[in-house]
Amino acid sequence: ADNTKPLRMMIMGIPNVGKSTLMNVLLQRKLAKVGDEPAVTRAQQTSQLDIANWLTDTPGLLWPKIEHASDGFMLAASNAVGRNAMRDEEVAGFLAALLLRRYPQALSGRYALAADSLPALDGVAVIEAIARRRGLLLRGGLIDREKASRVLLQDYRDGLLGRISLETPATRSAMLQASEAPAVAD
Repeated sequence: ADNTKPLRMMIMGIPNVGKSTLMNVLLQRKLAKVGDEPAVTRAQQTSQLDIANWLTDTPGLLWPKIEHASDGFMLAASNAVGRNAMRDEEVAGFLAALLLRRYPQALSGRYALAADSLPALDGVAVIEAIARRRGLLLRGGLIDREKASRVLLQDYRDGLLGRISLETPATRSAMLQASEAPAVAD
């Protein structure tokens, strides 16, 4: 008889990145509950993968303190933190500004925005342009920024803007260097 202890494996990561989906794929059955929102998995769940392997799915983990505001915005845009953590309009404004800088073709392609008009826009103006293109208006013809913000965030989360990287090693390095630069006195 083989007295070898089973291999115990744990799936860990930030919220809403597919840990439970990975577990279901490895187990080849739907055991772990999944959803497109953080905090679906509320407790550890261990299952036997085969005779020699056990697999544990865990709730998502985040750092106790998010030091840089941009990190919080990127996590919120990616739906790794709950909707109550940040306002959709602020997150969408951050995302729109980032897309303007790095992926303007994704904005012009998805929302039929004229590419030559994009350099003159900021994040808020992009959200307003999306609202106008989609007819997201309040009474009196006012722009519904909240609804347009949700459209942009959901399109990003659903992959409808294409393959987008909010952060790369180069952009992370630049952000860290900028945050460590000494403040210039007036």
